[in-house]
Amino acid sequence: MSSEAGAAPAAPGPAAEKKEDEEPPAPPTPEEFAKTELRVGKIVEVWPHPEADKLWCEKIDLGEEEPRQILSGLREFYSEEEMMDRMVVVVANLKPSKLRGMASAGMVLAASNDAHDKVELVAPPEGAEIGERVSLECFDCKDTPPANAKKKGNSVWRSVAPYMRTSGDGVAMYNGVPLITSAGEITVPTLKDCTVG
Repeated sequence: MSSEAGAAPAAPGPAAEKKEDEEPPAPPTPEEFAKTELRVGKIVEVWPHPEADKLWCEKIDLGEEEPRQILSGLREFYSEEEMMDRMVVVVANLKPSKLRGMASAGMVLAASNDAHDKVELVAPPEGAEIGERVSLECFDCKDTPPANAKKKGNSVWRSVAPYMRTSGDGVAMYNGVPLITSAGEITVPTLKDCTVG
């Protein structure tokens, strides 16, 4: 039996005390949020991923030369018909990745409840233009260059994502500030006070 058995636990050292006293990091400022490239897009093609039951493969028009291929885990929430021709908001400066062997160059924003059994796509208002940058009500993002998606360490989206929610009125918000386009606020149909990501 160890001579230390039954001994009182050691007092926490200075490092442990410091961790308990540390404040969580402050939310990124509106200027930092603006480096996240949120754009209005339109789904122009959609098909089921051949090897993943939960994934839709989409071609989304973001006002670029060619529509972007983006994969979304929305098959249990939306039919192919509901996805087709839908206006959406896309995180356009994520590092391209492969999901089950297929390329994905962005992420479609959706709100979900805590149980993740109800998910709704975030919707730009009628009249929003394809390719338009999404801004904050308090800060126009269109003149801020987005962070380079291919640069190592680009974690702008990861830093702002924890502060993305819907309001009690179903408006998509960043840290309590509405997301807007030139045509008005970005919303979800029914999910209130829910996570957006």
